[in-house]
Amino acid sequence: MTPMNRFRQFGRVAAAVLLAAGCSGVFDVEDPQAFGNEDLNDPVIIKNVADGAEGSLQQSVDDVIVMTSLLGDEVESTSTWIDWEDISEGRVRGDWATTGSFSGTQDNVLRARYAAQSAAERIKTVLGNAANTSPLLTQVSWVDGFADLFLGMSFCEGPLTQGGPRSPNTAFFPQAVTKLTAALALANGLPAADKAKWVPVIQASRARANLFAGNYDAALADALAIPAGFHKDAIYAEAAGVQQSWTGNQFHQNRNRSGGLRRKYHNRVLGTFNNAGYTTGYLADWYDPTKPDPRMAVTRKEGELGVNNRFAYYGITKYSDRGADQPMVSSKEMNLIAAEVYMRKGDFANMAAKLNVERTAVGLAPIPVPANAADAQKALLNERMAVLFVEGQRAYDLHRFNLVGAELGSNRATMLPLSRNEILANPSMKEGEATCPKIS
Repeated sequence: MTPMNRFRQFGRVAAAVLLAAGCSGVFDVEDPQAFGNEDLNDPVIIKNVADGAEGSLQQSVDDVIVMTSLLGDEVESTSTWIDWEDISEGRVRGDWATTGSFSGTQDNVLRARYAAQSAAERIKTVLGNAANTSPLLTQVSWVDGFADLFLGMSFCEGPLTQGGPRSPNTAFFPQAVTKLTAALALANGLPAADKAKWVPVIQASRARANLFAGNYDAALADALAIPAGFHKDAIYAEAAGVQQSWTGNQFHQNRNRSGGLRRKYHNRVLGTFNNAGYTTGYLADWYDPTKPDPRMAVTRKEGELGVNNRFAYYGITKYSDRGADQPMVSSKEMNLIAAEVYMRKGDFANMAAKLNVERTAVGLAPIPVPANAADAQKALLNERMAVLFVEGQRAYDLHRFNLVGAELGSNRATMLPLSRNEILANPSMKEGEATCPKIS
């Protein structure tokens, strides 16, 4: 399967809806051809509409992780696909002449956002006054806001509304904050069990949106409210092709060896490899390079190359299983967000304390309080890479701290461009109007 033929997305959205219904007979209709739009307004079926909207978002997570990881410095293309290599080498530009894999990826997130908005209107129609106290409206409202957050940190521009004009990525973060704030208000009005489920998901998402929007005090307050051990994952499964992750299919020796650890990090891998079988190694801890960092595991067989037969191949261990769940938000990220806000306030002591929560949890030595702003930024970004290793955030970190040139070289795109499909299909857009991505 090539990256240009990922029509499985539509199947997975349908699967999410159908699987949510289970074997209850909800979809047993006498005349299937007559099952249309109005039938989705059945109060029994409406939950599947909400689950389908969230499923659509979750199914785009692995796509975004693949594309942004290739653009950043964690992973490089070891495939034979030219569009992957264009992204991996930073060659993509605004109004790129081909769709590339990044176009379908942005399309999928936009589709998830629209599915959430459509579901919200349907839930309000079906449930009436009860909608505001239903977890279904909270669920799809979160999807709507998180989709904006995901778009803003991955693509340099996009439409803020369906059919809207190009807007810069930075405009997506305040919009995400607004949507997530409304979703949080809904969540706080839910029954206790539903409230406990959704409040941390939404507040953690808003913490990231506030951080990227520059609302640092609000980001800190949100991050500190999230309990230890919290995580919200995108769920995948080995059982059927429509439920499998793209990361698991492409970033490990078990599958296609199409993307692996970027060569700049090969000499930082600690471990002994031979050609008799696969062994797991770890990137060295940035603070103590004699120690392996268990948060950054790779799998290697001596002498093995990627499918391009050019680069030594180190697979991303966390994606050895095509059913491996992928974090969307977590308490680990919240510690990093709090650390960043403390850094920006010049409070390096509290910053180091937050970073050390995650270091000591995996048996690494705590770092001392940084002596200056440069050391603090280095510590923050190194810890963000380790904690969020190949989870779709590193490329945007390099962009927002203006480090793409320093880490990867000059003349590279620092974000993914707007989907060519969106340019051609959106009446508010024309080719030749791109003002991004920024080039290192």
